Amino acid sequence: MNSKHSVITKCELSSDPICRRVYNMNLALGYTEEFYSLKTLAQMHERSLEEMFDFAYGYIESRECFRKEWAKMTSRDECPLKDSCLLDKCFSS
Repeated sequence: MNSKHSVITKCELSSDPICRRVYNMNLALGYTEEFYSLKTLAQMHERSLEEMFDFAYGYIESRECFRKEWAKMTSRDECPLKDSCLLDKCFSS
């Protein structure tokens, strides 16, 4: 069951749902007005999903404000993107 905070918004280009963690990635990458799915971010930055995740997550881990937000989504059951995201990678730690 998705928590009330698991879907934050929709992707500006694809209309796919954006979970709390991908929203956090957007903020870490400087996107504060328009938000994008992980797939769209990867395409925009010419990276694979995994490369985009690692790039954004590396920055998130280096900043307390982003780490605190990341930790608010505690269970893979909360993820609205189970079929289109990197669920195992996202919840590996």
